[in-house]
Amino acid sequence: MTQKEFEERTGIVPTPEDFEYIHEVYMNTSMDKDAFCKEFKKHGESQIIRDIYIRVVNCNVKLNRQKEVTNDLADFLIGKAHAYDDTDFRKQAVKLVGEVEVVKRTIELGLPLWDEDRKCILSMINEQSK
Repeated sequence: MTQKEFEERTGIVPTPEDFEYIHEVYMNTSMDKDAFCKEFKKHGESQIIRDIYIRVVNCNVKLNRQKEVTNDLADFLIGKAHAYDDTDFRKQAVKLVGEVEVVKRTIELGLPLWDEDRKCILSMINEQSK
């Protein structure tokens, strides 16, 4: 929804910063434009809604950071597994991100595949051919 569409539907003329917030809230709902604008006219200026929105955004930022750290740690463990020829590191990476993701990352890192990696790939191929 554009700012002009929002203004026409609600009669509210938000600042560009406020519309950025409004648009973000709209994009995170399952409502169509008309339903959203009707509800926004009733509740949109609510401080409670703004506070909840800010908390959700902060939680998403924290989750994304946590995923990034987990992925970095998985890459580190995969690298150590190959550097020390020790599958225990690989097993810990699997606990973090799952076996398919470890196989994918091993390939992306250009590292040789372990027997476990080959078995996982073969299993996926067999499943796909059924």
